[in-house]
Amino acid sequence: MSGHRLAVLHPFDPRRDPSDHVEARLHAILGSRPSDFDVLVVGIDRRGDLEPGGVVEIEAAGRSLAFLPVTGEGGGGFTGGLLRHLPAVRAAARGDVASVSVHAIAWAPFARLVGRPIVLVVHDDPRADAVAGRAPFPVALREHVALRVADRIVAYDAEFVRRCRETHPVLAAKTELVPLAVPQSETVVSMFSDDLHLARLWERHRRLFDAVPKGRGSHAAA
Repeated sequence: MSGHRLAVLHPFDPRRDPSDHVEARLHAILGSRPSDFDVLVVGIDRRGDLEPGGVVEIEAAGRSLAFLPVTGEGGGGFTGGLLRHLPAVRAAARGDVASVSVHAIAWAPFARLVGRPIVLVVHDDPRADAVAGRAPFPVALREHVALRVADRIVAYDAEFVRRCRETHPVLAAKTELVPLAVPQSETVVSMFSDDLHLARLWERHRRLFDAVPKGRGSHAAA
């Protein structure tokens, strides 16, 4: 293994076509991987041909990457599988320089168990459908915990970024807006591979370590 080890935690199978806008963006992100990153996707085996907890090399989004499914279709859910195979995930995510990418607020607290700094990518404002912005307590609590365990927060929704910046100075310092569009086809995914905004997502992981360039095993939020 060489370069920066990035573990992407999301309940999807990168071998399959995207099923929603989050997976479409994930495919675009994976397809734009810089040469100094090694990628591990921790997800779900949707084909039923892999052993949960084992790491395999696959081709996805036009790139080679490592895939560690923690469960299969109907195998008990992503959360249970992640906890069950946490030792394997922690070992596979290890590196001299390593971080975790999370693409849903629900997974951020579990990503903290991996023991690496986290970049939380927020694709949708969890309070978008709330009346007057007043989310139900479970939604508000989940958001509160996720935003505080993340080392960097990248969001596509300007209203979400505004709320984070008004909530607390610490959140303001680690939150930024990256207005990445949703790919509509494989051709567009390929076109997005050189998108400047995608490059900024990868740079967020590099900057976690900028404060300690000689001791790259530690991290500091940029």
